[in-house]
Amino acid sequence: MKESWYGKVRLGIIHPMIYPQVLKGDGPILETLSSIVEDDFFSAVEVRRPNDQNVLEQMKKLLESANIDVIIAGQPPLLVGKLNLNSEVKEEREKAVADVKQSIDAANFLNAKAVIILSGSAVSEDKKNIAKKLLIESLNEICQYAQTKNSNLAVSLETFDDKIDKKCLVGPTSFAVEIADVVKKKYKNFGLTVDLSHLPLLNEKSKYTLETVKKHLYHIHVGNCILKDRTHPAYGDCHPRFGIVGGENSVKELAEFIKLLFEIGFLKNKAMENPPIISFEVRPLTDESAKVVIANTKRTWQEAWARV
Repeated sequence: MKESWYGKVRLGIIHPMIYPQVLKGDGPILETLSSIVEDDFFSAVEVRRPNDQNVLEQMKKLLESANIDVIIAGQPPLLVGKLNLNSEVKEEREKAVADVKQSIDAANFLNAKAVIILSGSAVSEDKKNIAKKLLIESLNEICQYAQTKNSNLAVSLETFDDKIDKKCLVGPTSFAVEIADVVKKKYKNFGLTVDLSHLPLLNEKSKYTLETVKKHLYHIHVGNCILKDRTHPAYGDCHPRFGIVGGENSVKELAEFIKLLFEIGFLKNKAMENPPIISFEVRPLTDESAKVVIANTKRTWQEAWARV
């Protein structure tokens, strides 16, 4: 596409993924976040809530001065804490909901647009209906809480693999849509997040996924994964850089994905006051530089956009 993406989409990056040393809510949060918001390529950033309230307050000042859109990544604390929004054990489920409410509080404090979360563990087929029911109950409570904090704050459930790595209940896109159909009857602030890097792990094609999810699609992640080589250190849901040997996604796949986002109406061929956010989810290998992986990501996007 010859036209710029500015006005059509706001590009973001997931802070605790490109800088995994802050994944648990501590570490060099402010220093690494500064390096992102100083880069005018990015119009948005996804952050997880820090463990330290003082750090949260400093994050707010930094993000406000950058005038950048903010999304709260609610997935890391759920994953790190092994918390399950669809657990059959009531106390475990309540603990997971309470954790998401903390992320909502942080989102409200930072004036974020959304909180992105994930379901709990996948279950056997005979327990799937009860797990679905329990997850919907949790989502309803979460969405209601979000509305009491900020009527404009969205809650978005991200689809993950259900068999290979994270092994989440949600899961296949069609199942995610079934859940969204129910939750959105009561809560219009609910939607779904789709990640390009999860589609190979779900054995789904971009066209099928995006056409199936379009009425509930709120947010997009784009990244890569290793699926065929089980011995690779980035096998599974590890979000290695674009173009890595053995990876599933690079310029070609990203360009196809962007074209489909236009086809389903998620992206428009005109500038918008509040364009949707697409966030890059990439993680350096242990011997790789975050700055180099970010540069790789920018080049991949620019080349893919040129092919649209």
